Parts: sequence; structure tokens; C-alpha cells
Amino acid sequence: MTFFYLLVFIVGLLAAVWVMMYGVERPRDAHPNGERSFRISPPIAIVFSIAFGALGTLLTRRGVPTASTLAIAAGLGVLFSVIAARLVSRWWKVTPEHDVDDERYILQGHLARVTKPIREGVDGEVAFDIEGDHRVLRARGVDNGALVAGTEVVIERIEDDVAYVEAWMEVEKRL
Repeated sequence: MTFFYLLVFIVGLLAAVWVMMYGVERPRDAHPNGERSFRISPPIAIVFSIAFGALGTLLTRRGVPTASTLAIAAGLGVLFSVIAARLVSRWWKVTPEHDVDDERYILQGHLARVTKPIREGVDGEVAFDIEGDHRVLRARGVDNGALVAGTEVVIERIEDDVAYVEAWMEVEKRL
């Protein structure tokens, strides 16, 4: 029986490594209302197999009878699985307060077109469409360089209604 418990334990560890590498994301259409359940899922099965295998091996080596070992290991495996499911469910409910998007960088990487030339020390203007809305903002070059009207640019950030932009050609060279 020791071999059986060790095998279950090792399979649980290998599955845990697989989950760490590839994750357990499920498509949104499986749960359209956004509710996620941990009752029967790979991570919970992994917790059970690791606990069951480890406890079964330890109890077998201590000479506990086979039926008792199986019952204790299975019971504690289920207990650990329930605890893990509850901990993860509570963790999912926590909303991070410190992980707020910086408003200046929301449009970072968005393409725009220079509509009024940008010169060193003189603001120009860029235009772009976002979610069906056409927007026009004052603009400056990131490197204080000149950009002629019609140049495609990439928005780096927006501060005080001024877009800091860089020519798409320069960005493309770095890619």
C-alpha cells in the first residue's frame, strides 16, 4: 500500500507543477455570470491527492492498519481540500485597493495622427478614435522633437490633457 500512497502523492505534485506552469483558467462562457466554483477543480483534486498520499504513506510506515489508514488519509484529504477551497474563495472576494490603474497611462500604445505640427517647445495636436469617439488633444513629443502634420504617432501618456507622443516609425524600430 505504501507504493499506492506514494504514487498518489507524486501524481499530485506533478499535477501541481503542471497547474503552476499552465494555470487553470476556464473560458468565460462556461460561467457567464462570472461566478467561479472551487468545489470540483484541478487545484482541489491536487490538494486532496497530496494530502491523501502523504498521510497514507506516513500512517502505513507507522504500522496503522490498512482500513484505518485509508479512512484517516481520505478524511484528512477531504478536510484539507475544503479548507483550501474556502481560503481561495475568500481570497477571490478581496479587491486590491493598491492596484489602481494610473490614469496617465490608460491610452499608452494607442495610435494617433498629428493634426497640427509639433515643434520643440510648441504644442501641436493629435487626433484619434477610441470606442467610437473621435478625440483631439494638445500634444508634445516625448523627446521634444518635431513631428509634422499627418505623422502616425503612439501615445506614451496623457498629463493635464496633453498627449505625449512618439513617432510610430521610432517605436516600430524598437519592436
